[in-house]
Formats: sequence, C-alpha cells, structure tokens
Amino acid sequence: MDRAFPIVKRPVADARLPIVVSVPHYGTQALPHVTADDYCEPRFATFAFGFADLFAGDLYGDLHEHGATVLATPISRMFVDVNRRRDDFEVRDGEVRSRRGVVRTHTMREVAIFKRGLAPSELEQRLRTLYDPYYAAIRTLLDELRAAHGAAILLDGHTGSPRRMKDHQIIVGTCREATCAPELAATVAEIFTRAGFEVHHNVSGYSGGNIVAAHGRPGAGGVHAIQIEINAALLTTTPGEELVATISRGDVPTKSEPNIARVRACLREVLAALPAVLAAVPAPTR
Repeated sequence: MDRAFPIVKRPVADARLPIVVSVPHYGTQALPHVTADDYCEPRFATFAFGFADLFAGDLYGDLHEHGATVLATPISRMFVDVNRRRDDFEVRDGEVRSRRGVVRTHTMREVAIFKRGLAPSELEQRLRTLYDPYYAAIRTLLDELRAAHGAAILLDGHTGSPRRMKDHQIIVGTCREATCAPELAATVAEIFTRAGFEVHHNVSGYSGGNIVAAHGRPGAGGVHAIQIEINAALLTTTPGEELVATISRGDVPTKSEPNIARVRACLREVLAALPAVLAAVPAPTR
C-alpha cells in the first residue's frame, strides 16, 4: 500500500472519548494492481463499490469530530473483508474459493469474479498487508483508551443491504449479549427509538461480526463491543429493485439527506451518552 493503512482519524486530545468507531466496510477501492481486464465480466468491476456499506462514510466518517477515534479501511471488502474470520475461505484444487468470506472470489451463484485464480500464498500476503494491520490498530487504540479510562467501547458501524435486512431499520448486535454490558446496548437502542426508528437486537445474521466477537470482553478485558447496523433503505430515495440495479452498475443512489441527518444526530447522541453509562458499569475483574 502506498498510503498509510488503515485510516485512523483521531479527535483532539482533550475531547477524546473512550470510544473507537470501526467502519470495516467503508472502502470502495480496488487493490492498486487490479484493472478492468482482470475481471471475468466487465460488470464485475463495479463489485468493489457494490460490496461497500452504502453511505457509511456519511454516517460514521466524521465522528472523530465528536470525540470518537474512527478506524476504517479504504479497500473494498471484495478484496479483504476485515469483519470476517481470518480463515474464512476454502482452498480447492490449489486455489482460494470464497463467496462471502474474508475475500470474494466467486459470486453467490458460484461464478468466478476474476480471470485468474487466487493462490493461498497470495491471499496470505493480502491478509498480512490489509487484515492484520486493521486488527492491530483496533487493539492499540483500545489499549490506549483502557489505559486512560479504565475501560473502552468499540462501536462497529455498518449500513446493511435492504434485501437482507428487509423491514429491520436499526439492529444492535452484541453477539447475543456477550460482548458488552446490557445497559450500553440499551442506551444505543433507546436513542434511536426516541428518534423514531424501529430498533431490534441480535437479529439472525446481524448479531455481531468478527470484529465485535473478537474484541468484546466486558468482563476481564474491559472492552464493550456493539455492532450498529443501519438499513441502507433509510439513507436513499432510490426505491427497492432500482436501488439494487443502481449499485450493481456502480452508480451512486440518491441520498435521503433528512434521514442521513437523523441517523447522524443519533450517532452523535450515542457518543455523548455512552461514557457516563460506561463509568457506571462495574469495573472489570482482573
């Protein structure tokens, strides 16, 4: 990578809250060496954009201005999905094969995305370059906050596919109440509910990805991890199947600025409210 990786946005020192906001599906960029000629079909070149979380940057990208430390990756999860287990792929006939794992080599219909297969050694190098540094950065940032505050909160921010989220507007995931104190998750839910959103907890498929599962240690670790999933249908005025077609072409749907503003206001309120709730949580046992 030519530029610093991952993206880290820090608040001013005297305003730093005990909160890290991770945005693992922020990026829309392809790997630098990948060109249009590398894809089996020309339309597959839009997948790097399509696999990103729609408008995630609009929601989470400036939260460092409100006291959180923001961590993100510019690279599309098509090439490395940092919210999956590191070993979430198969090897068949000497090539990596994955439809929805730590890398995407095939579509859900088992169609190869790239003309050339991905060797396990190539994926390992990619993981060392893009996956491992992301997790190292999370650990470093959380350690800094625990040293300063005694405990820390990790918010893993997403926007979800309307096809998969269906009628769920906001989903709060805590790996079924394993990764954070219940009062923290309840505070997040109450803020969104008060703003008029319908909130659900730990819906199947959205209970918390690998980032939350790997870092949420509310007992001995003193790290409380919460996944926040916002239905992307709330963030655009482009309806239903037209939205899917627009994203598939690599085009940017029309933003619903009022709803984006509502969600942003909720996230700012979450950042303001959580430190006091965290301070009231019993200290972790050592």
